[in-house]
Amino acid sequence: MTTLAKSPSVTPHVASEQHNEALERLFQRLGQLSSLPAVAQRILQVADNDESNVADLLDVVGQDPTLSIRILRTVNSSIFGIPNEVADLQTAIAMLGFVEVRNLAMTVYVARLCEDSSSYRSFSREALWKHMVAVGTIARMLAKIYRRVEPEEAYMAGLLHDVGMLLIDQYMHSSFCQVIDLVADGAETTSAERSILTFDHTDLGAYVARKSNFPDRVVDAIHYHHRPDDCTSSAQALLNIVAVANYLASRKGLSSLGVRNIAAPTDRICAALGLNKKQLASIVEELGSVLESAQVLAGI
Repeated sequence: MTTLAKSPSVTPHVASEQHNEALERLFQRLGQLSSLPAVAQRILQVADNDESNVADLLDVVGQDPTLSIRILRTVNSSIFGIPNEVADLQTAIAMLGFVEVRNLAMTVYVARLCEDSSSYRSFSREALWKHMVAVGTIARMLAKIYRRVEPEEAYMAGLLHDVGMLLIDQYMHSSFCQVIDLVADGAETTSAERSILTFDHTDLGAYVARKSNFPDRVVDAIHYHHRPDDCTSSAQALLNIVAVANYLASRKGLSSLGVRNIAAPTDRICAALGLNKKQLASIVEELGSVLESAQVLAGI
């Protein structure tokens, strides 16, 4: 009778280290594939430098003609309501300001990741993109109302909160379809991802954002937006806003996977923002104009 040799035992600690190393290699590969173009990285640097001026930003943005066209198109859209058409980039940058141009540039570059169509069951990449922009726009609105964080930082965190999901769809599509199958059967999104992939989109999104030198608060908001109670950093206020914005977008039918499986924010999160459930319901009903702006941005 032939006996099977026992596999060498692996302690939980060693297994965890091996898993982390495997994830690091995977995330590095995906991070390289999805790294921001040099122009985008330079825009981030210029926008965050207090000594930069309009000419500096104009010089960088002008290196990307498509970005320049989209900035002008957005400035002249219904979002800003400018009576006279803006025809030159310098005026547009001066009117918008550094931070708004930075966010617009990031919106354009992430939009490019969504240009190739992809769909499976309830999911479509176009719908995911609209969800990401909606969450960013709602987060900006909440930040302006409750004055807990800088509105444009809230937009950036909201826009990028599901970038990990976008990358999983792009580079691990067959596994992503298995995730969607579980979610369609009622599973929570990150639990489904972990059961198939051993990590979830918040892990990957936070990794890519950190490697792209986004602020730590934005990284933490991406990482914990499905579990805000687990975050103990200074990002808590920003994270709360992104988590609420994620829920509100889903409530209005703009969900990441085509199903409304985002839990309502806890009483603690609402209290931290000065919200109660009645006010939250009122905000849901008043999101029409905000979401119209989001759809304009989603089409840039």
